[in-house]
Amino acid sequence: MTKNERWGKQFIDKRDHKAYQAELLRRYGIYLDLEWVDSWKDELIEMNAGKLGKPYEYPHSMIIYQSLLVEKFSTRGAEAITQKLEEFNLIPKCNDHATIHRRVLELDIKFTVPKGIEIHEGTDGSGFKMTNSGEYFQDKYGKTRRKFARVIITATKDDILDVEVVVNEKGSLSEPDVAKKHLTSIIKQGGDVVKSYDDGAFDVKDFFNFLEQNGIDSAIRNRSNASTKAKGSMRRKREVLKFKELGYKIWAKEKDYGMRWPMTEGHFSAIKRGYGDCANAKKIENILLELKRKVWIYDKIRKYGRG
Repeated sequence: MTKNERWGKQFIDKRDHKAYQAELLRRYGIYLDLEWVDSWKDELIEMNAGKLGKPYEYPHSMIIYQSLLVEKFSTRGAEAITQKLEEFNLIPKCNDHATIHRRVLELDIKFTVPKGIEIHEGTDGSGFKMTNSGEYFQDKYGKTRRKFARVIITATKDDILDVEVVVNEKGSLSEPDVAKKHLTSIIKQGGDVVKSYDDGAFDVKDFFNFLEQNGIDSAIRNRSNASTKAKGSMRRKREVLKFKELGYKIWAKEKDYGMRWPMTEGHFSAIKRGYGDCANAKKIENILLELKRKVWIYDKIRKYGRG
């Protein structure tokens, strides 16, 4: 394709590369940020208050730190690095890989909802492999095992707002259902959602009705053969009529539909490049937690880079 044939205007990079470079460098500082050690004793006192049975020996902040290491180096890698920290007297003591594994699985994964600003978000899903075994192993031994899980995120161009991991089988939630679940939670937490950018999979009446009830604008690409009859959703009828009247290119420009890419596809690309597109866990419940944790850690590191 020649330059003159390119659809749309030529891309102009307006990024402040000096500031962005500084942010990228700050992100990786999280692996050596040991400020949590200062509150080691106080955190353990709070964690063990009223606890029955054996008390906690390692603070929650340490487990969060080790979860970052686990995604890059495995539980034994996290143990080895933590041993070195103890050896250099940077932490009081080290736990073993079995304890790391158990405590990381118990982490309560939550995302921060921005307050006091208008939220423009998008929801989308991407497939992740449920095993890192090779093709031969899969063909010979893995025929009865599910190969893919679907990770569905709701995000702005800067932050992940929520994540759901589903196995593509009968009874699992669809992407529009997950989006409604996420948006309901975000609104309850005080998030001001003003617009939703989504692909053609969200061209369903129930989702349009949900957006209408909550006063949320939308940029959802309708199917080319979409009916212009209401059939239970006047909101969808209005959107379809507008889409057909303007045509895709004008509609996309007016709706700023291109923002859907940095809100979803851009995040997925970064997650897979940084943490891989497959799970290392073996049990199905641990696989789903691991894939969810990848998204959480990615978001945590981005936020740390912004300071």
